[in-house]
Order: sequence, then structure tokens, then C-alpha cells
Amino acid sequence: MRLINAFSFPLLFSSIAFGSVSAFNARTDNSTVQWGSCGDGHDSFQCANISVPLDYHNASDSRMINIYVTRLPATNTTNKLGSLFINPGGPGASGSEVVFEFGQNITTFLMGQYDIIGFDPRGVKQSEPYISCFDNLLDEGIFNRITRGLTLNIPSSITDEVVEDLNRQLTSIRGQVTSLSAQCYARVGDFMSFIGSEAVARDIDTMSKAIDGPDVPINYYGLSYGSALGQRLVQILPPSRIGRVVIDAIVNPVLTSKYAFSPLNTSVSTDDILQGFADNCASAGDACALVNMTSTDIISKINSTLDSLYYNPVHVTDLGYPAVADAGILREVMFRALYSVQTWPMLAEVLAAAFAGNYTPAVSRVLPPLSATSAMQPDDSFYAGTLIVCNDALSTAQQTAGDLVLSLRQNSPQLGESAFSLGLCGDWPDVYPSHSRYNGTFGLPDHTLKTPILMMSNTYDPITPLVNAINSLELYGNNARLIQQADGYGHGAISAVSFCTLQLLQSYLLYGEVPETKHTICQVDQKPFVPFSVSSATNSTQGYNLASREAYTAMLMVLETNL
Repeated sequence: MRLINAFSFPLLFSSIAFGSVSAFNARTDNSTVQWGSCGDGHDSFQCANISVPLDYHNASDSRMINIYVTRLPATNTTNKLGSLFINPGGPGASGSEVVFEFGQNITTFLMGQYDIIGFDPRGVKQSEPYISCFDNLLDEGIFNRITRGLTLNIPSSITDEVVEDLNRQLTSIRGQVTSLSAQCYARVGDFMSFIGSEAVARDIDTMSKAIDGPDVPINYYGLSYGSALGQRLVQILPPSRIGRVVIDAIVNPVLTSKYAFSPLNTSVSTDDILQGFADNCASAGDACALVNMTSTDIISKINSTLDSLYYNPVHVTDLGYPAVADAGILREVMFRALYSVQTWPMLAEVLAAAFAGNYTPAVSRVLPPLSATSAMQPDDSFYAGTLIVCNDALSTAQQTAGDLVLSLRQNSPQLGESAFSLGLCGDWPDVYPSHSRYNGTFGLPDHTLKTPILMMSNTYDPITPLVNAINSLELYGNNARLIQQADGYGHGAISAVSFCTLQLLQSYLLYGEVPETKHTICQVDQKPFVPFSVSSATNSTQGYNLASREAYTAMLMVLETNL
């Protein structure tokens, strides 16, 4: 779903009022970390393992684990502002990989004034305890093929008979997950209960003290799940430890501390986004593959295709491996594509093929081919993400067919079940009791934070709806500001370019300036099915200084990559 964004230069639009928060002093490197090489191709980066306690709440448990950290040092050391910790979401995404790929763009955007810090959260990728459920990546791929990516085959109309079938499907999937859980526990043991967000927030505190010293506030950017982590960070740590915190695609922290997944919440905007896709496609002419169709035609054809695939799944024979297309496959393709308007043209092409009876493009995106070489590669800690959200939730919370039916009927008949497998925590019994769950409340008294949190959200987000950001804004009072991208479609503000949002972001991170208005509305400049390139957009910065133009271009390059 995800990853990182860069921003624009300060005070571009004079119509937006700011309240100034005093800038941080320049920082020196007080690191006690032994930085070393990151290997070939990463000459500008530094890497290290930082040792942290496995259990922050049990002093008698002396076990320590290593967190893998990547740093791209600031280039403007005279005006250095400290470190900026990046969490790209997931949960289970690798911060180190994000910094390797996009760190240069981010540091250019931020005028070289931050050390850009990427880390793999505990349990993920190169950090301990490594959550490995399979001997190799091939075995993981085979499991994914057998379980069809844990998708549900559901038509567009939810009848009583469909509900009965949904219960049967869910029972089968729960059995598969229970089997997977036992296999994971056999390989990982009780480490499964130590990778929750409360522990990760404390890891950030430990890493920050090791890298910058104990008195330097933490600066943080978190997307999607990273927003849940950021909200725990400001709750757990003393206010003096909190610097500039940006969270995008806001997760409801209260709900996720009870339920790993709540479809009635997450899919609130999904139907609106699908309708937005259809409306924009219908008006895009040849730029959308579904030519000569009205938006009503598109939605109607999606529904009839889902119904056809539900009742009569289709064998796909031209992939080089056996596969079957059903409604669950098409639903998964649509859900993934709604994360960014940049993938809407691809979705239109997949749908055009499906409407013509060709389901190969859809299946290949959900069930890609397996490679024999993957038998020599370790698995990718994919299920760490599920274990993280289950650690954060109550052990009594379990996803039921009734929850999904309500979401399908009330929110979206096409996509109301999306990401449901995150809620099957009852089938991961060895996660509990969690040793890394935050048991406190959310919200801060006014004037707690020196610098308010900067929150961002699109108006229409497929899995972290705007209502989450509004609820968090109320929780944190004047300790937070919200930027809402009007008519913005996709997962997080980073999913579409808004020059207004970007200049506010840079002003915040470089100068500590926050919008005076608690809830600021920004327009989106990147429209669906309309070409948007770095070169054409950069031309609009003629007249600005070279540093600003370079920062602007760096930002656009990150966004154009469709994180």
C-alpha cells in the first residue's frame, strides 16, 4: 500500500496562514552506533545493527535483539536538524529498502538538513526476531497459490445463500491460517508475541538515543500503519522526546488497539473511490481503456462480471501454470489498483480484458508465476505484518462472516471485504498473550507537544478513510493539524501530487511551521487519466531558485514512482 513521499518548498502560497514554532538547533553526530558499509551499490549510505531489549516490560528477561538501520547522512551539516525516522507502513514494510531506493530524493527535498533513517521494524526483513514461516520463498509462493492469496469468492449481490457460502469459505481459510500459525510457531516460538507496535515505538526511542543522544527530539514520518506507530510514539514517550511528526493515511488508533481489522471502518470510502474511478474513466476518452462506456455502464459491468466469475469460475490456460479466475481474484486486483490514481489506467486495461472474457491479466497480478530460484531464497517475512496487528489487538477480537456481510452491504458490495485476512487473529493463538501491546489510551491534553503533529489524508482512501484522520484530530486537539486533499483519491496524500500539501510539508519539516487552521484543505494537482510527468510539472517552477527547483523535482520523482 505505500511508501514514502517528498515535499515542496516553503511558503509558496501566501494565502495560507501559519503559526511559527521555533526551529530546532543544529545537531551534531552524538552517535554511539558503529556505522559500516551497506554493501555494493549503496556507497552513500551507512548501515548498522542497534541492540534493543526484546521485552521492555520484564527486566528479568535479558534477551536482546538487533534492529537493522540504514542512514543517509545529511549533506547540509551547518543547518542540520537531526534525524528523520521513516516507517513506510505495511505493517511489515522495510524502512531500510525505502531509504535505499528513495533516500537521495528525500534528502534533496529536505535541503540536505536531515539524516534520513530507515529501519526494519522488529520481525521484519533484516531485523530480529526474524519472522520466518517457510523454509524458502518458493514454499511461501506455493502456500499463496494454494490459498489463492486468502481471497474470498463473492458476487456483487449478497443473498442469504451467498452468506452461507461465505461462512464456508471463511471456515476453510481459517483452517489454512491455523495451520500456517502452527508452522510459524514451530519456527519462531514465543518471539511471535514480541513484535507489536508498542515495542517498535520503544525501539525508535532506543535507536534515537543511540544515534543522536538522549536529549534530541525524535522526528518521524509514518504512512498508513506508520501512522498507528506514530500515534503510539507520541503517547508512550515524554513530550520532550517528540520533535516533528508527520503521519499520512491515518489509522484509527482506538479501533486497532481492540480489533486488528474492522471492515466497517476501513471500507467506508471504498465505494466512493470505485465510483470515482468509473466517473473519471468515462470522461477520459481514449485515455481509459473502457472507451464508449458511461460510469453506470462500468459499475454495472463490474458487477455482472463478478457475478459470472462467482457462479462460473474460468480456467486460465495461457500463463504457463494452472490457474482459475474467480470473483475473489478480480476483487483483489481492483482493491490494489485503488491505492493510487496512477494505477487506474492499468485497472481499466485489466477490466477491459475481463469484460471481453480474458482473465489472464487479472490472475497474473494476484498469482504470479513461481520461480525455481526462489527455493534458494529465504521467505520475505510477509506474515510479520499480520502478527504485528494481532499483537496490537485484543486476543478476544475475531473476524466473523457477519462483520464482512455488514461491510459488503453497507459500504461496498464490490470491495467491502478487502484485507479481511488481517482480522483472523483468533487463528494465530500463539501471539497471545502479547508482550508488546499498548494498553493505554489515545489523546493528549492541549499544549502537550511543542510542535503539533502534522496529519495528512485524501478525501477518498480505500483502507484508511478520512474519518480516521478527523477522529485523531479530535483526540489530539491543538497538538495536531490536518491537511485534507480535496477530491484526492488513493491511499495517503502521497498517492497524488498536491503542490499545496507539499509546500506545507516542507515548511513543517524544515522550519517547524504549522498551518494556523486546524483542518486545512488542499487541492490535488494530479488528476486521474491525465498524464503528469516530472518534466512538465518542473517547468511550472521557472522563476524559483535552483535549490527549490531541485527539491521540487526530487519530490515529483518519488511521487511518480507510485509508492
